[in-house]
Amino acid sequence: MRVIRVITTAAALAATLAVAAPARADIVPPRPFYADSGDNCVYGYTNGDLLWVTPGPLPPITVNVTGSVVDRPTPTDPRACRDDGFSSTATFTAYSGTVVVGSQAVRADNGQVRFQFSLGTNRPGAPVSHLVVQVCRDPLVTLPPSYCGRAVTYRPTSITPTA
Repeated sequence: MRVIRVITTAAALAATLAVAAPARADIVPPRPFYADSGDNCVYGYTNGDLLWVTPGPLPPITVNVTGSVVDRPTPTDPRACRDDGFSSTATFTAYSGTVVVGSQAVRADNGQVRFQFSLGTNRPGAPVSHLVVQVCRDPLVTLPPSYCGRAVTYRPTSITPTA
């Protein structure tokens, strides 16, 4: 009888802890990001949210990226910039220290393209230390020169314990 009571109490405690302790990714708010092509008209830009996925108290192993890349002029904003015959490509590169652990590029031409993807290692021993976002513009029909805006580096959002 006593053994059953101990097992029942242990099971109840385990269930309570499982419900009371959400994954850290659930309590770290998404962080906005932005990068652009660096030209006067801001022909190309990308923006959205980053969510750093953390397995418990360990550093993040993945970053979820959600947003869009825009190349101007767009059908809804045709006078913002004249059509210059270039497309815009946003490149996202995740690093673990100095090692690239994932990369994704999204291209738009005179419009907006939405995206959602994850980059990282999915291994607790190889955390994602930072993500670099850059927007470059490439000619559609001629040979380069291509050009890029400033590369923007994002580091994982830290959790500050509350007292």
